[in-house]
Amino acid sequence: MTSVEGDPGSGLRTAELSGELRRMALHLETAAVLELRAQRTADPLQVAVLLRRAEHRRQEAARLRERLAACGLALPPRGQRTPGVTPV
Repeated sequence: MTSVEGDPGSGLRTAELSGELRRMALHLETAAVLELRAQRTADPLQVAVLLRRAEHRRQEAARLRERLAACGLALPPRGQRTPGVTPV
């Protein structure tokens, strides 16, 4: 298996990383749509379900972000960034 340049131990290929980035973006976009739908509905039960699903999508996106950040392909969440360090 071809590894990513600069991180030979990761075992992730460029195509796999590209797919991971797409999945992360899709999870974040889906979470935003679910939250918007929750804001527009009057049914409290549906609101709870939609918000729970949105949170699950955000959690999955966060897991993907951590994996990508470990490979140097995504920034860590804002609270975990080192102040004064500009990403390359």
